[in-house]
Amino acid sequence: MKIIQSFWSGSQNNINDKYGWYSPRYNWMSWILSCHQLVKYYDNVELYTDDFGYDILINKLQLPYSKVHVVLNELDKYPKDLWAIAKIKAYSLQEEPFIHVDGDVFIWEKFPESYVNSQLIAQNLENTTGYYREMWNEITANITFIPNELSSFHNGTSNLCCNMGIIGGSDIDFFKEYCTKSFEFVDKNIEFWDKINLFNFNIFFEQELFYELSTLNFKKINYLFDEIWADNAYMGFGDFHMIPHKRTYLHLLGFFKRQPTVCKNMEIYTMKYYPESYSKLSILLNKLGEKNDEIEFLTSEKVNELIKEFETEIKTNKFIDQNFLLKRDLYNQGFTNQLDFFLDNKVDFMVILLKNFTKKTLKISDNEQKKVLEIEELNSPPNYYELDNIDIIMLDELSTPIPYSNLIQKMKEYFDDENEESKKEFLNLLNGRIMNYIVLKIISIYN
Repeated sequence: MKIIQSFWSGSQNNINDKYGWYSPRYNWMSWILSCHQLVKYYDNVELYTDDFGYDILINKLQLPYSKVHVVLNELDKYPKDLWAIAKIKAYSLQEEPFIHVDGDVFIWEKFPESYVNSQLIAQNLENTTGYYREMWNEITANITFIPNELSSFHNGTSNLCCNMGIIGGSDIDFFKEYCTKSFEFVDKNIEFWDKINLFNFNIFFEQELFYELSTLNFKKINYLFDEIWADNAYMGFGDFHMIPHKRTYLHLLGFFKRQPTVCKNMEIYTMKYYPESYSKLSILLNKLGEKNDEIEFLTSEKVNELIKEFETEIKTNKFIDQNFLLKRDLYNQGFTNQLDFFLDNKVDFMVILLKNFTKKTLKISDNEQKKVLEIEELNSPPNYYELDNIDIIMLDELSTPIPYSNLIQKMKEYFDDENEESKKEFLNLLNGRIMNYIVLKIISIYN
């Protein structure tokens, strides 16, 4: 199966463009991780891009695509907010079965054979709730051409569309027709581009049109996920702590891109498993004034060395300040899977509190305060976690390294309900907190 991706700069040639992310660096990190994860499972992964994309992704970051097509410069007549136009162009150039994967999609296994061999595929169906409808009404009030294929959606009798984080199939004739109609929808409204929200327009000439055209042509779409999500209501698609045992597919769509903790988790995974590519990006950004000097040197060998150093520090409870945050991030990444293994197999383990946070009391109003942890992050603003009474008690009990079994026994002293179901719920609550503390990187565990 041919896997394709498309990157278009929108003629901006600006490495500091956020492309919808929390900061520009995470945009480039996503391309590093997405490409590497794809080539891990597929031999034929091709990039469709423009001159700027070729310079950054290939010349400077040296991402391992099997083939690169520099064919998107001709789209520079379009405003950069019409980002989906590059995807449409890439679809239109295909002459054999393909899967297009967005640069914010990451996989940890191959797509099912029954899925990739379908005539048409997409990620999932969406319910087009009032959020989409409001955007559509604002757009159609200012344009003159609406494709006939969108009539059902326009009059409200159809309220579904496709999420196209992944899209493709073997029905090339359908894609040719779809791409022609998509470009027609955009081009016939050129005189109104300055009157509408072009960023929102992408949804309709890509996702909505794809669904409605396939419906009218009685084309079945095979979806990777059977669940139908409401627009802007996706859950779990940014859960890096769940991979690869509980999730094998992430898609940092929409709001996930703007969440600092999600972006940071993506960074740590990329740094740990693709350190050479990560360091190339750090060097590039440092030349442009973003200082991350301590991570320019990363290699796979250095990552393993730092992890072993931190393992020794944890077991001796003697931490060295040099590269502490870097070592903490590399070591703790993936330890939620280790916790699951220990709990599932009833293996006792040590829990140790790390030294990279500060307890603070924040004033909310004259009559309200809240206790929080301010957690240090590497090359990023601190993360904040609000404490409740259980957190405060648990962190006190964790003031010195303690076996998990002892910690649970001590916490039971604060819980006097003898009901077995309540005891089970309380244990699940405590295990959930331990899981959360690992994700927050304020504790670590070892056997």
